Amino acid sequence: MTKIQKRILELFDEIVSICEKENLKYIVANESARYVLDHKKFADDQCYFKISMPLSDIDKLEKYVSKNLSDTREIESWRNNYRLQHFKFRYCDKTSLLFDGGSSEFKKSYGISITINPMREFEPSDEVRGSERFLVLDNFKQASQAKWIVFYKLISRITGIKRFKSHIMRKVKLENANYLHQGMMKAKKMTREELAKYIVDENVNATKPYTSNRFIPEEKRLADPTLRENCFAYMDGKANVIKFPLDLFTRVKTTEFEGRQMKVYEDEELYFSQLYGNNWQTKQSFEIGGSDRAVVIWDVDTPYQEFLDCVSGDGYSILDLVDYKMDYNRWMGRVYNPTVNPAVKTFNQARRSVDRIDIWYKLRNKYDALRKAYENDDIKKLKSLMKPYLSASDRYYDDKIGFYIDEELFKYATKIWENEGRPSSFDSEGNEITYAMKVLRLVPEIYLKESPEQYLRSTGVPIFD
Repeated sequence: MTKIQKRILELFDEIVSICEKENLKYIVANESARYVLDHKKFADDQCYFKISMPLSDIDKLEKYVSKNLSDTREIESWRNNYRLQHFKFRYCDKTSLLFDGGSSEFKKSYGISITINPMREFEPSDEVRGSERFLVLDNFKQASQAKWIVFYKLISRITGIKRFKSHIMRKVKLENANYLHQGMMKAKKMTREELAKYIVDENVNATKPYTSNRFIPEEKRLADPTLRENCFAYMDGKANVIKFPLDLFTRVKTTEFEGRQMKVYEDEELYFSQLYGNNWQTKQSFEIGGSDRAVVIWDVDTPYQEFLDCVSGDGYSILDLVDYKMDYNRWMGRVYNPTVNPAVKTFNQARRSVDRIDIWYKLRNKYDALRKAYENDDIKKLKSLMKPYLSASDRYYDDKIGFYIDEELFKYATKIWENEGRPSSFDSEGNEITYAMKVLRLVPEIYLKESPEQYLRSTGVPIFD
C-alpha cells in the first residue's frame, strides 16, 4: 500500500464515521466498487477513490465538515469552484498534495481526496438541467459549439428537417443537448460562479421525485404499463440520466478491503449494467489512474497550498496550465487523431491476426468446458471462459474491426451477446441485423475459411498440447 492509498483509506474511514454519527448513507461507487469487489487490498498504485451518496446527505456532510473539520478537510464542489468539469463533490485533505498533470480539470483543492458522486432523488426543472449541461460544456471549452447546437436545433424545429440537428451533434461529438437552449439563456443572466451555485441549490431543493418502471417486476409492469416508482438518478459525464432503484443505499452488502468493511450495492449485475451497459463484464471500464506516472506530483505531508504558492511565481497559474492541457487534448482530438487514425486502424488489423492466434492458443484446451457450459445454458461460466475472446472482440469492434477465431467460438460469443441484449438494427427492407451479424460483416473472408489451428497445421508449425 502506498502512502497516498493509506491516506485515502483514512479519508474513507472519516466519511464512514461521519455517516454513522449523522445517519448518512454511502456506497463505494463506479470503478472503485468493481475494484474493491475484485481485490482484498490495493494491487497497484491507484490514487483515486469514488463513493456515492444521496445528494441530500452530501449537503449535510458539507455542513458538518465546514463546522467541525475545516482546519484540515474541505469539500470542493460547484459551490466553491465552478470550473470542476462535472457536478460532483470532493472530500479533500488540506494537509496533503496530489497534483495530476495528466488531468485537464481545474481544481482549487489539490489535496488527496475522495470523489463523491451525487445520487439525486428529485428532478430539477428543465432550466436547471439545461444550465448544468451548458456549464459542463463551457468547462470543456465548448461554449461556442453549444451555441451552434442551439442554432441548428432551432433550424430543425422550424423546418422539421432533423438532419440539421444530427449533423451538428455528430460534428461536436455530443450525445445529447437536452434543454441546452434554456441553460444558455440562464447563463446570460448570471456569472459562472452564480450559475454553478444555482445549479447545486436547485438540485438540493428539488421536490419532484425521479421515477422509473425499470425496477418494477415484469408481471406488474406488463399488467399496468403506466406504473412507475420513485428512484435515484445519476448524471454521467455525457449528461445521460442513469437511474437506480430507491433501495440503492439500503439493499447493500459489505466486502472486505484492506482490513475494513466497505458497503456496495447488493445486486452487482444491476448496478454495473446500469452504469456501463449489459456487457459491463467484458468492458475495460474499470482502470483507475495511479500515482506511479511521471506527471503526478504528490506528498502526503505537504499542504497543497504550499505547492500552489511555490509555482505561482513563474508567471503561470495552475489555471493556465490546465487550460494549456485542455487545448492540447482538443488539438489531439480534432487534428492529430483524425490524421493518424487510418494508420492506427491498419496496425490494429494486423494486430488482430496476432490476437486471433494468441487467444485461440489460450482457449484451445477449454473447448470441452465451453461446450458443456453452452449445452447447460450456463451463461456465467461461458462468459468467464470466453473473457479473452469477448474483450478482444469488443475492443476491435469499437474500431470497426471484426474479430473471429472459428465457428464454434463465435457461436458461444453469439449466445452471450444475445443474453446481454446487444442492440440490433434493421435494414431498409425491415430485416433484423443482430449484433453478431454486425461483427461478422467486419471479418475478412479468409478468417471464415480457415481457423488458426488449420492454418498453423498446414504450415507445419508444431502445436504443443
